[in-house]
Amino acid sequence: MARFIQLNAWQGLEGNLPKSMLLAFFQVFLVVLPVLVPFFQAHGLTMEEVFLTQSWFGAIVVAMEIPSGVLADRFGRKRALVLGAFFLALGHGSLLWANDFTGFLVFEAFLGVGVSLMSGADLALLYDTELELGREGESPAAVANLYSMHSASEAIAAIACSLLILMSMDTVVWVQVVASVIPLIVALTLVEPSIHKAVDREPLRFKEVVVHLLRKGAVIRWTVLTLSLWSLTTFFAVWILQRWWAESEVPLWAFGYLWAFYTVLAGLAGKFAAKIEKRLGIGLFLAVIGVLPAVGYLGLAGAGLWLGMVASMGFFIARGMGLVVLRDALNHRTPSRFRATANSLASFGFRAGFVLAGPFVGAWIDKAGLVPTFWVLAAASVILSLGVLLPLYLAVRRDAAEQGCSEAPRCVMQESSQKPA
Repeated sequence: MARFIQLNAWQGLEGNLPKSMLLAFFQVFLVVLPVLVPFFQAHGLTMEEVFLTQSWFGAIVVAMEIPSGVLADRFGRKRALVLGAFFLALGHGSLLWANDFTGFLVFEAFLGVGVSLMSGADLALLYDTELELGREGESPAAVANLYSMHSASEAIAAIACSLLILMSMDTVVWVQVVASVIPLIVALTLVEPSIHKAVDREPLRFKEVVVHLLRKGAVIRWTVLTLSLWSLTTFFAVWILQRWWAESEVPLWAFGYLWAFYTVLAGLAGKFAAKIEKRLGIGLFLAVIGVLPAVGYLGLAGAGLWLGMVASMGFFIARGMGLVVLRDALNHRTPSRFRATANSLASFGFRAGFVLAGPFVGAWIDKAGLVPTFWVLAAASVILSLGVLLPLYLAVRRDAAEQGCSEAPRCVMQESSQKPA
């Protein structure tokens, strides 16, 4: 009987919950990621070209982000996830023949299409599933679990990378290709929530989504802007750390272990983000995620290897806590019928920012070196954080005062005053 119940939990709408976690795990099971920069450079790419490939990836995502969100809202989250998983598998498969700048642009293009199709659709399907099952009150934990699953996957993949690289880089690539097929298999078994099918009969107007995000209230507007701009403060570190490790003479086999440690740290930060926000209050919480990226860049600029590694923890702690709380705030204030499009719009702003700034950062690294780049990024992080986190905090306080929230302003950030349909 226990076995039947356990198997039944993977069937029907109920099965979306564990399958969403499995999909989240293998969607970011990136064995090649901890050594991707050395992999590119081994094929002759400069740091400018490395950042150009990532900006190209971002440009593809920007071009596809909003149409993919509309596709998920209009034709179903499952269809978007299946199509996205197919392109992810196609992209990783291209690593078997890509060996120059052009080949890696093709690789990033396939990945960009896949990521954009799955971005927002996975979270929207999870929210709609819980809503239909009467578990919408558990959504904050679900978002944290989804983020933690991503981090756990990256950590395990990173450890696998350190072990596989001892054999050869080709072994790492082959394992990546095989693992990339699993999300497609899982996506094919998902069930479309009937709640979404019901609201899907209404025509989706893109203007309606934009008006909701920008004019529904100051909190949701600044939440979207924070997700778009503040996220950049930690993202540059993802692509610079591998170069810094190499220049600091960290052996290549250790890259995976370091990446695993940082991603586990991010996962734990995301797992306990809501509790941390509750304990600190939204003001101190936003201050912490605003300061940590700048501290990280300053530590990399002049603290030496070991202190630099400690300072780098700030990027992942801030990213883990910030993204979970901000995404949950956005999704709680967004109706089901265009939730995927709303998530895509937030990602659109972030990707567009990286497309514009990424090539300049890469070129500056090649021209001036890492240390001057770290100083510039530290200053930029402070400016961006003040520009979006402070207005967000003030907006949350105003909403809390208007609602008479006794725990102001924390309750406004974690809960919507109007539950989404």
